[in-house]
Amino acid sequence: MKIKIWGARGSIAISNADSIKAGGNTTCYEVMSSCLPPATHLILDTGTGFVPAGWHYLNEISQGLHFALLFTHWHWDHILGLTLSPPTFIDNIPMSLYGPVDNGIGPKEMIQHVFRRPFFPVDYQRVCHKMNFHPLENFDVTIIVSHPEGGFQQHQFDHYMTFTQKNQPIPINGKEYNLSECLIITMQATNHGNATCISYRFHEMPTNKVFIFCTDHEDQVSVPLDFKRHLANADLAIMDAQYDLPRYTQKTGGFGHGTPTGIIKQGLIANIKKIGLTHHDPGSTDIFLEDIIMQEAKQAMTQLRENAEFTDLFKVDKTLLTKQDDVFLCYDYAEIEV
Repeated sequence: MKIKIWGARGSIAISNADSIKAGGNTTCYEVMSSCLPPATHLILDTGTGFVPAGWHYLNEISQGLHFALLFTHWHWDHILGLTLSPPTFIDNIPMSLYGPVDNGIGPKEMIQHVFRRPFFPVDYQRVCHKMNFHPLENFDVTIIVSHPEGGFQQHQFDHYMTFTQKNQPIPINGKEYNLSECLIITMQATNHGNATCISYRFHEMPTNKVFIFCTDHEDQVSVPLDFKRHLANADLAIMDAQYDLPRYTQKTGGFGHGTPTGIIKQGLIANIKKIGLTHHDPGSTDIFLEDIIMQEAKQAMTQLRENAEFTDLFKVDKTLLTKQDDVFLCYDYAEIEV
């Protein structure tokens, strides 16, 4: 399993000479896995990074190009790439949209709202006919399964556990497949203020690799038990660290975003092996990200591991998050092996 970063920025897209290395595209990630059907691209959020992602895959139309889009929430910086990405407007590129229902707004309602005159020149009726909508209401007890031949299927958590415990094949679109060949996607709500926001966990069964995508998640004093299980033992977690701790403490508490210190704390508590810091503030230059955000993360790695009260309380594995590349900054167009 690999992760491609098409956009790591938060809030709004930027372009300036001080942010060349990190890039300026808003949130858009791709999960690459052998458990996906051929020519299917699994995209997490369609911020402005979905524009270059869409252009990149147009040469696969003849191979049956299809986009499975998993949305964390409906804030503008996570959806507006749909309005200028070519696949949105090409009839023979089907799209499957999954996302939360927030105040009655699910994937279909989001499209109807964004593609509406006078705010946008293309009406939603011109694009929605090639889209399949999958609203996720009780997403904490919903499982999404992907198989390279069977495609995607949602299951209730209790049904999925029955298949797992009995070691039975799982039904996907009318046929049965071995779970050992599947990508299993589970979900938990993040701490993002008054917005319903999903963190996705991807378990690639053939390799037993686990990837967590957790953007727009504010620091918490403790890690709730369900969320700790969600993060537990991940090989890679990409998590929101938009603000350094002094700014968060003084100004941005309650804005729904995390800090490097908070992310490292959660990583150590949940035994995460590698962490990527994402959702960079539009004002965070390359120098700021490297000298402030990354340095805070490194200091937290050392200080928390040396805090006996913390490590004893949470039974922290002190061998985790010790190497320099165990924690890194997410940059546009980077590709990461899970």
